[in-house]
Amino acid sequence: MKNNGERLRARNLILLVVFLLVIVLVLYVFLQPARNVSEIRQPGEAVRNVSVNSTSVRSITLASWNLQAFGQHKASNATLLEAYARVLGAYDIAFVQEIRDETGSAFPALCARIPTHNCINSSRAGRSSNKEQIGIIYRKNIKLVGFRDFNPDPKDRWERPPIEVDFETDGYQLRVYNIHTAPDSVPTELAALEPIVNASENTVVLGDLNADCGYYPKNNRTHFKNWTWVIPEGADTTVHATNCAYDRILLNGNATSEFVDYGIYKTGINTTISDHYLVWVNLSERDN
Repeated sequence: MKNNGERLRARNLILLVVFLLVIVLVLYVFLQPARNVSEIRQPGEAVRNVSVNSTSVRSITLASWNLQAFGQHKASNATLLEAYARVLGAYDIAFVQEIRDETGSAFPALCARIPTHNCINSSRAGRSSNKEQIGIIYRKNIKLVGFRDFNPDPKDRWERPPIEVDFETDGYQLRVYNIHTAPDSVPTELAALEPIVNASENTVVLGDLNADCGYYPKNNRTHFKNWTWVIPEGADTTVHATNCAYDRILLNGNATSEFVDYGIYKTGINTTISDHYLVWVNLSERDN
């Protein structure tokens, strides 16, 4: 009987320890401080809700990607096209640069693989025969309320004139400028861009600005000085063996106050896909 009593006490003790461990685990999970979603998600994932100053708010993720001569050749490769669609479709708004396609069929082929988004593109621009377009891919719950194409430019200020796009989602207003500057004319083109930017709203300037290294040395920069340059100095936005932040994201004061996170998406990107990585920024949908 004594042995039976000892075994019973031992079993009860084990059950008590297990019960206490379960209680401790539950308390640990529920008492952990809430983490910002940007801390736990993978780069390239669009974020719909984030924690900003302990308040849950909606957010919007913008991206820009130079696809390096995206035309019929790349669009005819189903594997490649699906890779583009998988990456671009993860963002709320994505700008596709360096579309080179006289037939106008390549970009619609890409858009057809992203049924959750709408698409629109700029006119073909460029001083040479290699004319380019900018494509815009945006979720269907986002309204495009304004679109301005600065091409043709009577003053011939840019190799490829910029576009201005206004979006609205759940009452949140966002203005975005996208441009692919000529490498040898970065200071001149940025000087021409700055005065036309209407920064009265939450405003973002992004794209392959070629604004780093020899094209735009840091000690010679005088443009957009009061803006936040999100992609840091020395960041690598190209596939080649350089450490140059050619692709840039600039935020005005309003957009800076809504900044949540940024990233350079590199996973699986090689020279077959593009010579540039994708850059993105996440903003909270709130007006301060």
